[in-house]
Amino acid sequence: MEGSSGAGREPMTPKQRFQAVLAGDIPDTVPIIPVIDGYYAPQVIGRANDECFMDGGCLAAALEGALERYGYDGTLAEMGLGSHPNVLGCPVEVEGNDVPLVVDTVVRDRRDLEKLAEPDPWSERKMEPVRRLVDSVGAGHAVLGSVRSPFEYAATVRGLVGFMTDFYRDPEFVHQLIAATKPATLAVGRALIEAGVDALVIKDSFASSSMISPDHYRRFAFPAEAEVIGELAGEVPVILHICRNSMPILAEMARTGAAVLELDSPVDLAGARRVVGEGIVLKGNIDAVAVMEKGSVADVEQAVRVAIEAAAAEGRFILSTGDSIPLAAPEENVAALVEYGRKYGRY
Repeated sequence: MEGSSGAGREPMTPKQRFQAVLAGDIPDTVPIIPVIDGYYAPQVIGRANDECFMDGGCLAAALEGALERYGYDGTLAEMGLGSHPNVLGCPVEVEGNDVPLVVDTVVRDRRDLEKLAEPDPWSERKMEPVRRLVDSVGAGHAVLGSVRSPFEYAATVRGLVGFMTDFYRDPEFVHQLIAATKPATLAVGRALIEAGVDALVIKDSFASSSMISPDHYRRFAFPAEAEVIGELAGEVPVILHICRNSMPILAEMARTGAAVLELDSPVDLAGARRVVGEGIVLKGNIDAVAVMEKGSVADVEQAVRVAIEAAAAEGRFILSTGDSIPLAAPEENVAALVEYGRKYGRY
């Protein structure tokens, strides 16, 4: 797309670019919405990760600060963990600039399924920072609410090793556990919608073909994704995020009902477009580690050009990193992602 002109085109707001892509229209430039979340954003306002993960107001301020500093088109909105952090009852620890770590599980067998009560995302005012973030930046920028899939919640409360062992030893228990965590995904998703987000990102990191077989994805993760997306997509567009290699399961991901597929760096964007067709938006997929953290500005420029040339010609593309930008990524690389996205993303 280098060299194509936006001359004569009325400039759009960042939110309008995002909305145009979802509607199948051609925006003035490719929307840029990198995965800048609680891993990277706190340092922008001089705060440590543990402060912001424990304080939703801090996290919202960090996300807004990063958006203002770098000038991309949309931000994530994450529910703060709060003063007593847990994930469906699993205790969570976070220290310094580390990320939240689940340190114990709560489901050892079927008898523990009753422990998985539907959470109240509004308790302890956990959603209020999301609402404030929407009120602050949502008039002009896209705000994407982030929620875990039932499959990812299930792996978290069971423990990943035990969960994957259950695929072979007790597959019916896997289905029961995923069904038991579905209300959590729906509760958090609907709370984010109530708080005013423009779209939901359903994160299903453990469903990656780098983690489980495509057959296990189709058997266990895909049905749960399709169910919750089917229930939520009537309210806001849904973005499905699966980390690392998702090439073997792209056709199924496209059938979940998601409006956008957020793809990580191992996925070939041109190949992905051929698999999923023109009706689905692709979001991605600059390598967050090799390029953003460890690469040079020139590496960022090259990666941006390749991604845009591979996927943006028909308009249904959002430039992004494939996953969360690490804390150690140089500031100049983050700025370069936006600079070159604007330069090469013109139609």
